[in-house]
Amino acid sequence: MLTPFELGGSAAAAAASSSQLELDFEANALLNSGWWRSYYDNNISERCNWTGIVCNDAGSITAIQPRYSYERRVEFATLNLSAFQNLEQLELFEIGIRGRIPPEIGILPKLTYLDLSNNALEGEIPPSLGNLRQLDTLIIAGNSINGSIPHELGFLKNLVTLVLSANMISGNLPISLTNLTRLKNLDISINRLEGEMPPSLGNLRQLETLILADNDINGSIPHELGFLKNLVTLDLSNNTISGNIVSLFAESLAMLTTVELSHNRIGGEMPSQLGYLPKFTSLDLSYNNLTGMVPQYLLHVDFVDMSYNNLKGPIPDGFRPYALTGNKDVCSDIPNYQLAYQFQPCSAHRKTSMKVKHHLLIVLPILVFLIAALLLLVYLKLRKVRATKNKYANTAATENGDFFCVWNYDGSMGYENLIRATEDFDMKYCIGTGGYGSVYKAQLSGGKVVALKKLHGFEAEVPAFDESFRNEVRVLSEIKHRHIVKLYGFCLHKRIMFLIYQYMEKGSLFAVLYDDVEAVEMDWRKRINIVKGIANALSYLHHDCSPPIVHRDISSCNVLLNSEWQPRVSDFGTARLLQHESSYRTIVAGTIGYIAPELAYSMVVNEKCDVYSFGMVALETLVGRHPKEILSSLQSASTHAITLCEVLDQRLPQPDMEVLPDVVRLAITAFACLNPNPCSRPSMNCVSQRFLTQPKPLTIPLGEISLQQLMNEDFKNYL
Repeated sequence: MLTPFELGGSAAAAAASSSQLELDFEANALLNSGWWRSYYDNNISERCNWTGIVCNDAGSITAIQPRYSYERRVEFATLNLSAFQNLEQLELFEIGIRGRIPPEIGILPKLTYLDLSNNALEGEIPPSLGNLRQLDTLIIAGNSINGSIPHELGFLKNLVTLVLSANMISGNLPISLTNLTRLKNLDISINRLEGEMPPSLGNLRQLETLILADNDINGSIPHELGFLKNLVTLDLSNNTISGNIVSLFAESLAMLTTVELSHNRIGGEMPSQLGYLPKFTSLDLSYNNLTGMVPQYLLHVDFVDMSYNNLKGPIPDGFRPYALTGNKDVCSDIPNYQLAYQFQPCSAHRKTSMKVKHHLLIVLPILVFLIAALLLLVYLKLRKVRATKNKYANTAATENGDFFCVWNYDGSMGYENLIRATEDFDMKYCIGTGGYGSVYKAQLSGGKVVALKKLHGFEAEVPAFDESFRNEVRVLSEIKHRHIVKLYGFCLHKRIMFLIYQYMEKGSLFAVLYDDVEAVEMDWRKRINIVKGIANALSYLHHDCSPPIVHRDISSCNVLLNSEWQPRVSDFGTARLLQHESSYRTIVAGTIGYIAPELAYSMVVNEKCDVYSFGMVALETLVGRHPKEILSSLQSASTHAITLCEVLDQRLPQPDMEVLPDVVRLAITAFACLNPNPCSRPSMNCVSQRFLTQPKPLTIPLGEISLQQLMNEDFKNYL
């Protein structure tokens, strides 16, 4: 018989043995998953030091959070989740896992944080997730998850953040989610949800962010949303929501700062309550059915967009005109607003209103007389003002030898000067012709040389070309950057339309790349500086303009070069002012071969579309031709050994050791921008910042650097 001392020792030994078995079980689960590279195989005892592995004092794994993309995609199911009973954090953000989410994930009793975003997961959300009662963060964004949201997620009473965006989730928003009373952030945008929003959303009293944009949600906005006193951001854009806008603001939402409701069917007049929200910074109600007068009380809001509604009345002083584009009854007496945004003069609106009123009072003859007299006075006044304006402009032109000292809105002075400079647009001055019209080189009397983009006469009547020209005027007149082509003036007239730019001596980047003589003159250092300039321009458009501007047609044809090989981004005819912190759903625009692949199945345009096009131009600049064949060949397993040396422009000598690190960094950046997953592409601000630092010297010969290594960012330490 064993003594008590021996029994105690035996129990302790058994416990120690059991603990060691659990640790061995964890270790084998990691080893057998195939998720970690082969050089870890002989160091299983050092697993707590592996990348992305965190252990507690007893050596048991508490966090799995790899920070790199795998060389090959791995199946989620190969990781035996049942081995990790002490796991608290499972963060698999953007690491390349695929397959279905295994139902065994519901047997992790201590899990508090789960992030599976930006991978290739498919199938439905397993209901077993509802067993993770300690979970406070659940993120499964940017995958191909389908099916409906299981009602079991409503059991996660400790959940603070729930993000299921950018998937293919369908069905209704389950009412059980409204039981998550601790929830602060809810994002199920860019899916296929349908049906109405449940009024019980008002139960989520801790909610700070509610994003249901880009779905098929219909019905009206439940007034119970007004109960969400902590709500800061509300985004319901790109749905089919109807009803009255007043219902949303029936209750106080004084924590609220951002509201995105664009591309819906919301009607009614703007509620005066909005004028009493002191922290309100952003309001997007574009593409709806709002009525009534343009509200004066929104002048304190930093960003407002109420374009394409049914508002009426004059534009308030200080109101940005683009925010009211597409409201046919909004008017302005400012000439450049009328031209650039197609607003009618307010005097015409007042005239119509008075005519109807006096007709009802049977005083039409008197009204006609008064209107005629008024119009005569206005005509004489405008004629005098125009004469004074032309006199001043001609004086300025005479003194400076350059009529671009003043902006010209009616085109008369500009037309006369350009007629003389181009001999009535003689073809000998034409330096390029496209589908939209022709580009002329014009030397003015003062010696200044400009480029003139003139729309063909028969195309001036086509609304699409007219809108493209007006859009280019609208965008370029509000931005200024050393790597964006400068707009000197314009004429938008029924009988002629032209835009006047600074002249770029070298022409387009496309033309230089496909000219053997000039391509050789454009050495590696010049090419690197050209790509840097393009990156700076796009970073400015995306991150320094308010609202951000998406170019939508970045290509080598739309990058111009001056005599010093400095680039200028041009052709803003398809550019769009992006909705605040959102995307823009529109028809596909751009140049074939440069358009982001996601636009083949989605009409949602955002900055990442420009990032992809930039990647194509950057790679084209390195290889000297369009890279479509190179990218296609990389899809084949037999061509993974293609080296960077093989694809670089063979017309130039190989890069020397001084410029080679810049070339490699540019290639890595280009491939990162060409990532098929938009969420995985870097921002243009990040790209621009990369080029500000000196790259590290390379320790590997150029001939040993493969394109596959660059795509996998094996050389990311050289960024």
